[in-house]
This record gives sequence, C-alpha cells and structure tokens, in this order.
Amino acid sequence: MASRYAKLKGEWLLRGWTDVPWALVNWRNGDYRLLRRDGFYVAQSCDGRTDFGTMAFLPRHIALLNRFIAEGIAEECRAGEPPEPVQKYRQAANPLIRGIQWAVTGRCNLRCRHCYMDAPAGQHGELALSDMKRLISQFEDANVSAVSLTGGEPFLREDLFDIIRLLAEKRIRLTDIYSNGTLISDTWLKDLKDLGVRPVFRISFDGCGAHDRMRGTPGAEPLVLSAIHRIRAAGFDVAVTTSVDRTNVGSLTATYQQMKEFDLYAWGVGRPQPVGCGRGLDTGLSLEEMAGVCEKLLCRWIEDGRPFMIGLEAFYSGAKGGAVSRAVPVPGNPSPDSYVCPSCREWPYLAPDGRILPCIGYTDTDWADRLPNLLEAGLPGAWNDPVLRSLLDLKKGDVLTRNVECAGCEMFSECGTGCRASALAGGGALLSRDSMACKLWKGGFKRRFAEMADGLASGERR
Repeated sequence: MASRYAKLKGEWLLRGWTDVPWALVNWRNGDYRLLRRDGFYVAQSCDGRTDFGTMAFLPRHIALLNRFIAEGIAEECRAGEPPEPVQKYRQAANPLIRGIQWAVTGRCNLRCRHCYMDAPAGQHGELALSDMKRLISQFEDANVSAVSLTGGEPFLREDLFDIIRLLAEKRIRLTDIYSNGTLISDTWLKDLKDLGVRPVFRISFDGCGAHDRMRGTPGAEPLVLSAIHRIRAAGFDVAVTTSVDRTNVGSLTATYQQMKEFDLYAWGVGRPQPVGCGRGLDTGLSLEEMAGVCEKLLCRWIEDGRPFMIGLEAFYSGAKGGAVSRAVPVPGNPSPDSYVCPSCREWPYLAPDGRILPCIGYTDTDWADRLPNLLEAGLPGAWNDPVLRSLLDLKKGDVLTRNVECAGCEMFSECGTGCRASALAGGGALLSRDSMACKLWKGGFKRRFAEMADGLASGERR
C-alpha cells in the first residue's frame, strides 16, 4: 500500500480530561467531537509522521481518516510535516471544563441601580496582569478551550487586549465580551479583527430615553447606541440585554424598533435580579405585569419575521428567522439521577478576585466565601474542591428528597427542580424549592407563551 500521511488542521486540538479521555476540539468555532478508542488512535496518528499506508491501520481506521478529512478535521500532507505542538494530545488532571465566564474586573464606570455586584465600588477589585497570566496558564493546563469576558466593565482594564492576545496564543477561544458599551473604540474593534478574534459583543442597554436613569450616569445612552452601531459596522455580532422595571417599561416599543434597525444577533429583556443593588429596588414589575409586556413584544417580533434571536424573561426564547420554537421546552433530563445544572459543570464563573463559582448567580450568596480561589488552589485542584463539587454534582433527586411535594408535582418533568441560584436568590436554602420556577410552570406562563407563539405562527402560515 502506498504511503499516506495526514495532520490535524490548525484549528483542531486533541484533548482529554479525567472524565472524558479523548476529544477533538475546534478552538475557533467551539466544535467538540468526543472520540472512542479508534477515533483517538487515528486522530493521534494525524501527526505528519505516521504512515497510514502500513499494516498498523485497518480498513476501519482508514475509513475514520477519510471521514476526518471530509469533515475538515484533518488534511493529507507530506511526510515530516507535523501540526503545531499545541495541537498534540494533552490530558488534564481534572474533569471536563468547556469554558469559563471570567469577570476580569469588579470596577465599573457606571452606577447602575440594579448592579448585581454593587458597582462602581468594585466589590472584588481586579487582579494584576501577572496574576491574570497565571490564571490563563491554569486554563491551558485544565484544557479550557473557551472564555467569555465580563466584569464590572472589562474595557476599564488598560491591559485587556494583552489578556485577549494571550488567550488567542494559548488557543483559547474568546466567545463573548460583556460590556456597557461606553468605552469601545474603533481602534479596539480594528485590533480585534486584526487578531482574528470574533467574539459576540453582549451590550447592556436599558431603553431609548430611559437608559441614563437605569444606569445612573448622564450621557451614557448616546455612547452605547453609537457603540452598537460601530460594532455592527465592523462586522461583529451584537446581543443586547435590557433590564426592565417601572422606570423604563414605557420605552420598550421604541427600544424594540431601535434594536430591529441595528440588525442584532439577539435581544433579551428581563427584570433585575434581587441581588446586589437590586435588593433595594422598589420599582419592580410583578410576574404578571412582565408577562403582559413580553406578550406585546412577542407579537411584534413574530409579525416582523423574527428579526433577531429573542429572550423574554424566562417565559420564552426564540431563534432569528425561520420557525418559532417548539412547544413547551423541557429543561434537559428530568430524571432524579440527572444533574441539577449541567451548564455549571462545564461553564463555571470566575470572579474578579480569582474565586471560582458554579455560576454568576452564586456571587451574592453565603456560598461564595466557601469556594476556592484559583490563585491559591490552581484550577485542576479547585475544580476537584469538595465544596465546589458538592454544588456541581447536585442531582435532581437531592432536591426532591428535601421537597417531597415536588416529586408528585405534575410539572416536575418540565420544571426539573428549577435553578439552585434562583432558590438562593429567593431567600431559600440551596435545596429549597425554586419558587420562581413554580410560578413560571404551575402558573402556566411557560405554556401560555409557547401556545401564543405557536398560534401566531400558525396564523402567519395560513
């Protein structure tokens, strides 16, 4: 048989963890391919030096190689033409971590009345660049392949681009940047494009004519609107989040129109959470009031052909264009043996001081101070920390044991015990019933919105 050599294409990395031994990871687009033994054998042999024309490779191996080539994972090459060293197989000493939501600073230049971390005081400050580099090295050791950056306001860091450049050098994909939009310059956008980094910009905007009141800073609104326009003009996707209470609810019609003109990737509206500064607000909308607001937006969105992805509180979410969502969504596996939150097990939150939490919802809870700091424990060690694992490994059955009425509830297969961070925010304990989930499901809000969307779509098709 003639000699044949192949190597992994530049965006593919061969990785493993203690619970997922073999996977191919595309660091550019986030594609994950879990591998069995034969797949790993072939992928590891795509090293530019191993001859696939020898007796060591059976027909089933060659079939896998051909599939890798057809799918753009590997390419044929000359003998002795290896992939980059960073692409070689590396197994981490921790369970799988797909990505990290990283708050790179607690500082902010606005005074949002609903800020979850009591900015601009900078509840957790920020770390020096030397410490940030240490953390990125830990991400690399733990085979983290994606990061989103949040704050505070990330663009307050003068070294932010240094952080982003180092992530790219380590082949860690920047998926999103969360920002208030007031500090994003054209130079910044050009530098990101030149680096080949394409994050989604997730911008906070709280309503035409109302943004400054919500954000506690005069003159913020025109800066944000200008930033969104320039980000879109530069070719980046933008998702906007709007916090809604009695202060700005009257601005939503004009805000919807503005978001439509921006050709957004996504727009989400929701009430501020009762954490941080949000605990003291007395201008909140009731669940029924918010539902009425969101129903009007849902009608408009479907009538307009679904111009962007939409998120309406926890009532409904739908994709841009195309068909509306299916009927009532089921949140994953409702089995008592399934994990309460699979997302937290793969995408934790890293606070500005280096403390790792299951998600951002734990920031303002009693659990936060009990969780490990990466500057002390290191990421592989912290990810195996018993307190953190006790949160990550919670099963739905654990919640049912403490809430017997939930086991017999007709909504359990849809609710799935709700969210633990939501239970804590509602004044309960970790294993308490999630009162918000109960209101959404037993109150009929989830089904109401799904049926409304289906009905509007049916009328559209007739």
